[in-house]
Amino acid sequence: MIFSDRRTFGIDSNFISGGHLKKYLILIIIAVIFLYMAHTGHWQKTEMIRIGQVIMTQIPQNINYLINTSKCRIPDADPFSEDIIQYISQEKYEPCTKLGLLTYIDKSNGMVRLRINSSLLSEYSSMEITCCYSNITRINYVKAVDNEIKLTPCTPIQKEVNLTFPFVKVVCSNILKNVYTNVHATTLPTPRKVPDVSSEKKYSILLVGIDSMSKSNLRRTMPKTYQYLNQNYISLKGYNKIGDNTFPNLMALLTGYSVAQLQTFCSTKVKMNHCRFVWDAFRASGYTTAYAEDECAISTFNYDRPGFQDPPTDFYYHPYFLASETLPTKKRYDMTFCSGPETSAERMLNIAKDFVVSFKQVPNFGLFWMNSFSHDNVNLPSAMDEAVLGFLSDGDLVSSLHNTIVLVFSDHGFRFGDIRYTHSGWLEERLPFIYIYIPDDFRKRFPEKYSNFLVNTERLTTPYDVFNTFQDILEIGNSSYVAARSHGCPNCRSLFQELPENRTCHDVSIDQHWCTCNGHHYVNSNGTLVRLIGEFIVDEVNKLKNTFEEKWFCANFAVKKIKSAGMSDSYVNDRNETVRYFLVIVATDPKAIFEATVEVHSRNGVDEFRLLGDISRLDRYAEVTRCIKNGTLRKYCFCDGCIKSAIRYLIG
Repeated sequence: MIFSDRRTFGIDSNFISGGHLKKYLILIIIAVIFLYMAHTGHWQKTEMIRIGQVIMTQIPQNINYLINTSKCRIPDADPFSEDIIQYISQEKYEPCTKLGLLTYIDKSNGMVRLRINSSLLSEYSSMEITCCYSNITRINYVKAVDNEIKLTPCTPIQKEVNLTFPFVKVVCSNILKNVYTNVHATTLPTPRKVPDVSSEKKYSILLVGIDSMSKSNLRRTMPKTYQYLNQNYISLKGYNKIGDNTFPNLMALLTGYSVAQLQTFCSTKVKMNHCRFVWDAFRASGYTTAYAEDECAISTFNYDRPGFQDPPTDFYYHPYFLASETLPTKKRYDMTFCSGPETSAERMLNIAKDFVVSFKQVPNFGLFWMNSFSHDNVNLPSAMDEAVLGFLSDGDLVSSLHNTIVLVFSDHGFRFGDIRYTHSGWLEERLPFIYIYIPDDFRKRFPEKYSNFLVNTERLTTPYDVFNTFQDILEIGNSSYVAARSHGCPNCRSLFQELPENRTCHDVSIDQHWCTCNGHHYVNSNGTLVRLIGEFIVDEVNKLKNTFEEKWFCANFAVKKIKSAGMSDSYVNDRNETVRYFLVIVATDPKAIFEATVEVHSRNGVDEFRLLGDISRLDRYAEVTRCIKNGTLRKYCFCDGCIKSAIRYLIG
C-alpha cells in the first residue's frame, strides 16, 4: 500500500449506531493486523514524500551492505531479487563434439609432442585416415593489423611428432573428405634469455578474467565456482569499476592510467606495444610473461584498435585463437562458444594451466581473459560452471601455485538489455567480482602486508589499487625496482597497505556515474524536472555525436520516454545551492536507451545541470551502427540510411 499523503480518519457515533458496530470491529481488527505486520517487517510500507517537483521513494532501512564505511556504503543486492529473477534462466553445457579429440599434446621427459590417438581413428572413419600439421605464425605487422595469421605447408604425421613451434593446426582426412581439424597450443622453452636481475624471491602472478561478470551473477550462474572461491580465495567486497567497458577497467589495472591519460602516449591508431603495460616491468624483472584472450573480434586490444606489432609478452596466444575461430564454430548468443571440437573457454583454461605448470619453478606473469561465454548473455556462464571449477581445483594447477598470487576477476557486470533497466542491474553493472589467492609463504613472510590486505577487503577498492599492488610485488622481488604508482589515481595504494577508512569515490578517481557508495531513491519519471534532465542528457548525446567526422551517418536523438529516474540525498553547498544527483534512463527516438548521472544545482527556483562522467548506452546497438567504423561513435549513433545522411550533410 502506498500513501501520497498522511490522513486521519474520524469515526462518529452515527457510524457505530444502526448496525455498523460489526463493521467497525472488523476495521479495528484489520488495522491491528496491519500494524503488527508493519512492526514485524512482514509488510514493508513504502512512503512517498513530495520534494519540489519530484516524488521520492523512501527505501526501507533494513539493508545489508557489502562494505559499510563512514563515507561509502555499498548495498549487498540479493542475486535473486524480484526485479531481476524474471531475466534469469539456466543454460546447459553442450559439448562441441560427441567424439574424443583425435590429436593431443603430450609433454614428458623434457619433450613436447603432438600425438594421434589411434584408438579413435575408427570413430572418425571406416576408411584409412591420414593426418598432417602446420605451424600457425604471425605475419609482418608493421603495416598490417594484428588479426591475420598464416600457415606453413602441411607436414604429414604418422603417430607423433616433436613440436618446435607453440601453435599448430592439424587436418585429418580420408580419401573423400576432411574428417577432423583442430588447433593446439603449448608452451615451449621461453624464446628469450630471461635476465637474472635479483636473487630475491619473486612471487608469480596469475590473472584469470571472465568478462561482464558481477559478484551477484557469479553467485547466481556459477554457484560451484562461487563456493570454491569463497572457501579458498578472498574477495574484495568493495571493488568498484572505474569506466564503462573492458578497456578503461583493464587498462587501469594493467597500466595505472586513465583512458584520457593513455591518449597522450597510447593512441588507438598505432600499435599498442608502447602503452607501458605492467607485464613489461615484470618481463624486465626476470618474469616469463603470457597474455591470451578469446573471441578475437572483440578482444581488448583489437576491437577498434590495431593490436600489437610485436608480441607483447613471451607467450602471445592471439594467433592461436584466431586460428581456432577459422574452424567450424558453434555460436551461442552470437559468441564463439565452440571453436572446432573444443569450447573457446576450455581452450583458454587449458593453456592457462599449461603455462602455470610449465613455469612453476620460475617467476611468471600471465593474463588469461575469457569473453566467449559471458559477454553477450547474462545466463550463459551457468553452462561453464563445472569447467571453471574443474580448472581452479585441478590438482596439478593448485600444486603449482605455492609461490603465485592469483586473481580471478571481471571488469564490470552485465551492461546491456532488459536486466540493466532494473535497480539490481544498475548496481551489478558497477560491481565486478574479484577473488584473490595469497599463498601461505607470502602470508608468513609478510604478516603485516597480509593483515592490511584483509582490512582492505572491507574498503572501497578499484583496478588502480590492483595496479599498485603489482608494483609492490615487483619491489618485493627486486629491491632495485622503483615502483611506478598509478597516474590515473594518485590517492590509490597497494592492497598490502592499509587503505583509508573514509575513502570516497572522488578520492579514488571513480566518477559519480559509476559510484555505488551513495545509492539513490527512485522518483517520479513523469515529473517536470526529470523530463528536463532527460532532454539535457539527449542533448549531450547529440553534442558528443557531432564531434566525430562520421556524424553525418547518425540520426539526431529525441526524448521518447523517461524509463526510470533516481535521486541521491540532497545537500547544500558553500554557495547556498541545493545539490542533488539524478541517475536517469532515457528511451529515445530513434530507438536507443541511454543512462547518465546529472548533478542538479538549485537556487531560487533555478536549476542548473552538469553531466557527471560518462553516458551509458544500455540497448544492444551493434546492428544499428554498422554504417560507421569508429567504435566510440557507435555508442552515440543510430544509422538511418544514406539518403537521410546525405541530406543532413548538405544542410549541415
